[in-house]
Amino acid sequence: MTSHRTTSQARRVAGGFTLIELLVVISIIALLIGILLPALGAARESARRSVCLGHLRGLGQAVAAYVTDHANHLPGPNTSGWHQWRTNSYRSQTANEPVQSWDWISPTLGDAIGFSDNPVQRYKDIFETEFKCPSNDVFYDGQYAGGNLGVNATELPMSSYTSPIGFQGGSGAGGTFHLPWPITSALFEIPNTGSKLDAMGPPSIKMWAMDGSRYVAPSGVITFDSLIDGNVQGGNFMTRGPAVATRASSGSPHRVDANGELVPGSIRTGFRHRERMNGVFLDGHADSFNNDAARPPEFYFPSGSKIRSPSFFVADVKSGDILK
Repeated sequence: MTSHRTTSQARRVAGGFTLIELLVVISIIALLIGILLPALGAARESARRSVCLGHLRGLGQAVAAYVTDHANHLPGPNTSGWHQWRTNSYRSQTANEPVQSWDWISPTLGDAIGFSDNPVQRYKDIFETEFKCPSNDVFYDGQYAGGNLGVNATELPMSSYTSPIGFQGGSGAGGTFHLPWPITSALFEIPNTGSKLDAMGPPSIKMWAMDGSRYVAPSGVITFDSLIDGNVQGGNFMTRGPAVATRASSGSPHRVDANGELVPGSIRTGFRHRERMNGVFLDGHADSFNNDAARPPEFYFPSGSKIRSPSFFVADVKSGDILK
């Protein structure tokens, strides 16, 4: 009997794992997880970046359709947002009217996607529906100026896409621009471009839209513009663009530090795809850019624009340079 129990116990021991063997197996599994998780995360982000690029291509097509239907004019504060810019009180009543003077998304996509006719709900449609970038998980931290838009910004995801303010005109001085680009009555006619597509220059090098949001403070705080006419730096829908994003240019979602490296706020907003930014050009093609490749100033301003303040530009430019 004693011999039989000893044999059974030996079989149980022989058929199982020792503590050391279990620890080795667990260590191997942990090692494999450590190796595979970053690759899995990269694959997921690649998929999200592809979806975002698809959104931007759709925006490019929508802007092309708008231009065709509006005598070659691009949407913006001097065209589709004219009434709001002039009065700061006109509330849009249809899906394809801008919710703010700088809103170029509603005029181009409002009917196609089925945005609400109610301007407050339309803000939610723009920022929350399928139009939202899948890598955008940031919410606004607060509001700038009064609350006449009727939107609670802290309940809204950050806007996913922005457009360069430079295509809407420069300063009032003969169409050239300096910073901070005062928007004066002279700009309402935009003597240098007339807000027309064919006056912007080669469409293959003019980026109409890109990843990014409104004002991002150096601390990383992101604010929402609650004025109907929109702050002169682009409201919630336009920014200066990645070319103008040095430390001298506070508030940029594409900002770099003194060494030209992305600051944390830029990685959360304008370069949210693992430090890459997606963009679509006026000829309809979309691409993804790293920090260096996103900086050419000719991407974000009409041909013939003149640089007056080089310290604001990330690229190596000089005062008086004329952009191609």
